[in-house]
Amino acid sequence: MKFQSRLRFPAACGLFALALAASVGGFADDARATEHQTFVIGTGNVAGVYYPAAGAICQAMNGVREAGDPTCAVVPGESSKANLAALRAEGTDFAIVQSDWQFWAQQGAEFFADPTPFTSLRSVMALHAEPLVIAVRRGGGIGALADLKGKRVSVGAPASASRGMMEVLMGALGWSMSDFGEVKEFAAPQQAAALCNSDIDAAVYAVGSPSATLAALTTRCEVSFLPLAGPEVDQLLAENKFYRTAAIPAGVYAGIDAAVPTFGVGATLVTRANMSETVVAALVTAVLENFEAFRALHPALTWLETDQMMRGGLSAPLHPAAARVFTEREGS
Repeated sequence: MKFQSRLRFPAACGLFALALAASVGGFADDARATEHQTFVIGTGNVAGVYYPAAGAICQAMNGVREAGDPTCAVVPGESSKANLAALRAEGTDFAIVQSDWQFWAQQGAEFFADPTPFTSLRSVMALHAEPLVIAVRRGGGIGALADLKGKRVSVGAPASASRGMMEVLMGALGWSMSDFGEVKEFAAPQQAAALCNSDIDAAVYAVGSPSATLAALTTRCEVSFLPLAGPEVDQLLAENKFYRTAAIPAGVYAGIDAAVPTFGVGATLVTRANMSETVVAALVTAVLENFEAFRALHPALTWLETDQMMRGGLSAPLHPAAARVFTEREGS
């Protein structure tokens, strides 16, 4: 595999969709293609972010492939848990998974069908952040985390990502649910109406940007996002390596004119230790050498930075080929 030429991406989203469809279609014609013909990235729902993000990776890879080189293909998936199971069973070659699920798979956990540590799991790169967002009504007297005490707060639905991160944050602060005046467990779709109608004072989300959910909320009523930073958050990050620093970007949502610091999980690309070093190196190289064009392929990738890609929320060791490419790039 040479992969020497630089890729020129089409700017139009329509062309991206066609390229992705062609990639997936090619795999569908030979569902058991060998590693040397097609390698497969397991993703998420086609309407979500993981599927098109993987499509951007495949477009970077396929755009510089030469005759005889393997083709990158994307398949939809149900969840990070399912993607990790498929990767472990060698049903896929790569997978996009949330960073906390990557951590638990590597460590081993009883909620997996195989609860033993996935010792051959390897990180390839970190992608976009999926941070905790705490929204409050503007003018409601809440400007910092400490102001939430005694207020009516929707902490997210049980077992949701937002609820999990909120509980971790509360633990770091030494808080319990009793510190709030009233606790609601609304799912994300219910929270906008409750917050804008003054039925609650704060709502918790876990979502990357740009988010249609946050866009709808900020156009429905005037809200602010609380900054989540400080010594307690720093300690939380040190104790939970699957979390990463993040920011809600400025100018994306109505009334949010400055970036807001926060933290959260992130999307990560993973593989197995036995994955071809040539393929892994070519994939990472294709993305990095065409980085600006890669980021332009999906809005969720807009704020991705190369230094975060080799560190952001990764708990499984970097695949040696990925580590080598990142190290060479840092030294260049």
